[in-house]
Amino acid sequence: MRILILTCFTLLNITNINNLHESISATFNVIKRGHVLMLEIDFDEENFIKFGASKSLHVAKEDFSKYLHKTTSWEFNGQKLVPQVLEIKSDKHHTKVICFLSKYKENIKSVTIKNEFLLNVKSHSNIVKLDINNTFKDYRLHKERREIKVNYK
Repeated sequence: MRILILTCFTLLNITNINNLHESISATFNVIKRGHVLMLEIDFDEENFIKFGASKSLHVAKEDFSKYLHKTTSWEFNGQKLVPQVLEIKSDKHHTKVICFLSKYKENIKSVTIKNEFLLNVKSHSNIVKLDINNTFKDYRLHKERREIKVNYK
């Protein structure tokens, strides 16, 4: 009987380990797809619903768009771009949002990104990945570092 109880207890603990997050973060991938610049965002749905001013129990396009525009800004070669949310996909606890940024611009010289997305969540970080100009760069933004300026040669 002890072995059965220990086995059940062990299995329950292993199941719960899969639900824990190693770190609290969202990723923002700026990538060239064909002739356009896209923004793909991955984040924890529960944190957005709790802290992202969501009006529902799911990530709604309108709520997410408002929150994204309020907490981030995107500037390429001095021109401000406003992400247009195209699609939202949710899978268990994670959500992926696909946004259109702009038609692709050749030879991007500078990028300025301000990102305060979910920074009201304790220990949250935003990872910004730039895959443009045949160059990959990534940056961690957090409460003490909310903006990056990247210059390309």
